[in-house]
Amino acid sequence: MRLGFFGFIAALCFAAPVMAQTVVTLDARNGPPVVEAQINRRDVRLEVDTRVPDMLAVSTPGAERIGLRRLPFAALGVSIEGGNTIRGRIARPRITFGDRASRAFAGIFPAPASHVAEGLIGPGAMPYDVITITLGAEPAQVREIRFALEDADVWRASAQVGGETLLVMFDVTNPASVFNRSAARLFDRAGAIPAAGELAETPMVLGLSTMMQPVTTELTVEGLTLAPAFARTNAPLLGALEEDAIVAAGETDAPPPSLVVGRAALERAGCASISVDRRTRQLTLRCAA
Repeated sequence: MRLGFFGFIAALCFAAPVMAQTVVTLDARNGPPVVEAQINRRDVRLEVDTRVPDMLAVSTPGAERIGLRRLPFAALGVSIEGGNTIRGRIARPRITFGDRASRAFAGIFPAPASHVAEGLIGPGAMPYDVITITLGAEPAQVREIRFALEDADVWRASAQVGGETLLVMFDVTNPASVFNRSAARLFDRAGAIPAAGELAETPMVLGLSTMMQPVTTELTVEGLTLAPAFARTNAPLLGALEEDAIVAAGETDAPPPSLVVGRAALERAGCASISVDRRTRQLTLRCAA
């Protein structure tokens, strides 16, 4: 029997095996989630930060230890809200995770990057279809909270908070929830985040920190209460390894209102895990009903 060309292609398609999903589970029950990998055939431990996009971040001394080669004539400046830019260099290493490998752009920064590992990696730079981070014990009754992601490699979603649409991210390491300046101005005008004490040094990304304003709030994200909560201020960034690593400039366009939901909010809600399925572009929290 002659199938013809298109019939032959169709037969191949139906005969092709379904590719199994690649899945990885990381443990963040007793500290930041860390994954073991190889860069330049050297064993490295990388802290997985759900706030970081699909890239790797390494300190300048860390890059030297693992022999990370910089791309010639290539530099970058990462803008951190408030007109602060941290300057760095670029690399594009091959990163091996067991029997799987990926390439990711790496920023080499004069900043600590991670205090528990050789570098920091966004989950989107890991070569898996489903990435799950375990936060605690599975509750007897589970409520799944789902968020749609615009980009499967960036764990950021839109959500309604206090009648406003915010970009929401999750921090599985640091306890505090943080309103960025745009969100802080928005909710301050509404009286929804009254100040609660003196400025306090609060962790940010890349091992940096800044002085933030503690606030009280009854705002929630899908029922998650946000205490302790902080609002970004105009204070400079702290913690750079080199004196001139951070360049301060006038703020241009204000970023959209955003909120980082801290680890304390997830623990209070009895959340057992946070995961992303790349194929469906869905972030799921499994919390107590």
